[in-house]
Amino acid sequence: MDLKRYLEELEGRASPPAHDPELPPCPLCGAPAFRGGDFRAPHRIEHDCDCVYREPEAYGKALFALWPRWWWPRAFREGLPPQYRAYLERSWEGPKAVLEALEGWYERGRVLYIHGPPGTGKTHLAVRLGHRLAQEGKRTLFLGESAFYDRARREALEEGAVRLLDQVDALVLDDLGKARLTPFAAEVLFGLLEAAHGGRLRLVITANYPPEEAARRLGENAEAALSRVDWEVKVAGPDRRKRKGEGAFPF
Repeated sequence: MDLKRYLEELEGRASPPAHDPELPPCPLCGAPAFRGGDFRAPHRIEHDCDCVYREPEAYGKALFALWPRWWWPRAFREGLPPQYRAYLERSWEGPKAVLEALEGWYERGRVLYIHGPPGTGKTHLAVRLGHRLAQEGKRTLFLGESAFYDRARREALEEGAVRLLDQVDALVLDDLGKARLTPFAAEVLFGLLEAAHGGRLRLVITANYPPEEAARRLGENAEAALSRVDWEVKVAGPDRRKRKGEGAFPF
């Protein structure tokens, strides 16, 4: 048997490992990543290069820096209700002054309260803000008001449960004022405002009501809650949900 010829034929039949264009390339040399990884953790990826062996310290450091900016935007998208994911692909077409106000909060604010009539684009804006925070590598989560209270109840009942406020850097709380505010819900909502005001996370709230009306639901904590909202943006205009057939983007 011609062993040399056999090995050459075997090598020719073997297909090279496939690359995955959805995964980020090597942060040092730009080589593509092999298919099979998912990068859900910094070590769960492999590149078609020798950087991990030639420069292990630099390669590892670069991967750890890259990972949060790559993973958290995807995790944020996965956590959105399916009907809201399209907002990430569609720019907002409302007044420029609203975008300027949001930019001001993004640069220096902690607690943002976006309010206005139904269908004016509040959730659209909040989703895009949350995604922008995630793109900076911040652990960002989107939750409706009821889902937020449900999660808080589970945490209270489960011994040793990891608290939401210890798991995120930013939270988008959508549609405040729709759920029934029980004493427990009022307590966790005020705790969330306190945590955001104290710098533990950044908070984006959407609501149909102005902050004064929403705060009144907190009873004796109303004034304290209002003092923790450092940025308010009102969004006006027609209900775009009723204009789907007129060329406007749907909400």
